[in-house]
Amino acid sequence: MCYSALVKRWTDKNSGLPIMVRDQKDIYEKAATEDSKRFPPLRDRIFPGSYGPVIHQGKGESFTSELMRYGAYPPHTIANPKKYTTFNARRDNLLSNFWSVGFMKHHGFVVLEAFYEWVAVKDLLKAGVVTLAQVKAEFEKQSEERKARILAAGKKYKPTPTETKDPRLRQIVIEFKPNDDKPLLVPTIFSFSESGEGFDSGTDSGFAIITDVPTPEIENAGHDRCPVILDWDEMQRWLNPKSMSAEDFLELLNNRKKPLFEHKLAEAA
Repeated sequence: MCYSALVKRWTDKNSGLPIMVRDQKDIYEKAATEDSKRFPPLRDRIFPGSYGPVIHQGKGESFTSELMRYGAYPPHTIANPKKYTTFNARRDNLLSNFWSVGFMKHHGFVVLEAFYEWVAVKDLLKAGVVTLAQVKAEFEKQSEERKARILAAGKKYKPTPTETKDPRLRQIVIEFKPNDDKPLLVPTIFSFSESGEGFDSGTDSGFAIITDVPTPEIENAGHDRCPVILDWDEMQRWLNPKSMSAEDFLELLNNRKKPLFEHKLAEAA
């Protein structure tokens, strides 16, 4: 999965891409003030349920960037949709009924600078990039920050069962970033809410990042998925869902780019 991601916002005119950016910040912030649970504050690092800029085919030859929820809306025929992960879509599962509302209908992409995942500490240590001392220091820092928040709220602090666990039996968040620091063009599919309005009074839209099997260095660090990455020429084909067959699109995704990723300890939130 892609638990969290650092999104590059294409707001400057020097991006080199013909993208029209919808200025929705003021409208969104007003909605966030009125209902912060549905509309969390805008941040560059997105989490499931938060909103980020998705680029998709606009009118004519232009592309449009607009805010969408990180988490697609499944078909209304799906029973108990809340038990499913809706923010990541596996490449090998795109033909399922679950993703039928987005695949071959609504294609877009996000531009990522990095992505974040929970991994088992024992697997991470095996990769040899992070030491046990560094892991312990990070856990201690997180515990101290939690303790400070609780005491500041006038409540009694007590360590959680997880905090008292052997660090080697816990999980920790890792940042994966390409070693050349180049932005990653990551394909998405998006869909619309069956009921309820979005922050701009229209039907709410949500997206899922397309993922595939990991590259060796990601797998060695203890994670089993990786966002699909395309170049700009491939992305232009992806953005036109009527241009190819489903099999052709799956092949396009299968031939994804595989940059070398570096990883390091990261903040959990």
